[in-house]
Amino acid sequence: MPENKGKNFGKYFTMSFDDGITQDARIMDICRKYNVPCTFNLNTGLFGASWTWVGEVLGKLGLSHQRFTKEEILSGIYKGFDAEVHTLCHPSLGCDCGTDKERVIAEVGQDAKNIEDLTGVAPVGMAYPGGREVDTSPFVIRTIVENTPVRFARLAVSQEKPEEFALPDCFMKWYPSLAVVEMARCKDLARRFIDAVPADRDLLFYVWGHGYDLDSENLWYDFEDLVRMLAEAESVRCVSNAEFYNLFKDRIPSVNF
Repeated sequence: MPENKGKNFGKYFTMSFDDGITQDARIMDICRKYNVPCTFNLNTGLFGASWTWVGEVLGKLGLSHQRFTKEEILSGIYKGFDAEVHTLCHPSLGCDCGTDKERVIAEVGQDAKNIEDLTGVAPVGMAYPGGREVDTSPFVIRTIVENTPVRFARLAVSQEKPEEFALPDCFMKWYPSLAVVEMARCKDLARRFIDAVPADRDLLFYVWGHGYDLDSENLWYDFEDLVRMLAEAESVRCVSNAEFYNLFKDRIPSVNF
């Protein structure tokens, strides 16, 4: 008898946004409106930092990239949402840290401890700063898994075939479906995801980004429409990154080497 015969398969939608910036408040308002969980990845060594260079790089002068202060996060800004690691100061773990084991541990482990102290909830996951393949070397992943509480980590590189709605092969190299700046594709895939029938496996649709992306490309209306579509789809279960990890951690390994 085939292993999957008789199983009920589900469809899961999850989102995450990086850097802990002020646009997160508007994202959370939309998520609350439709009762949709969301994950936010924080840099606790950069509280209150304003990265004006982000707008300059994107050719969007005046674009805001303002991180929340420690006091604002202590006030409960992220209460009810999933706060996860993005390292202390946003280095490339593969390039800036290289093979400096203690620096990788400090960037990830201390960020995790700070988030727990600030929110009362211990993080179990992260998003790689920069999120490139170079940041997910076996050295970096082993160092994180063996020395910190982090057990899942998202890249900023989309899946090669997002239309397949595949689950991650391993949680420490978790490829999202699409970036929120690809909004037209996100909405098209969302419609296909809602219509999909998971006959022989579970399906996952994962959108990631930064709050400033929604400002930069004037995507707020479309973002709310995307969230509404998926929230109203009876066949879709909306979850945070941590919720998805906890649902599948016994089936999907953190590492595969």
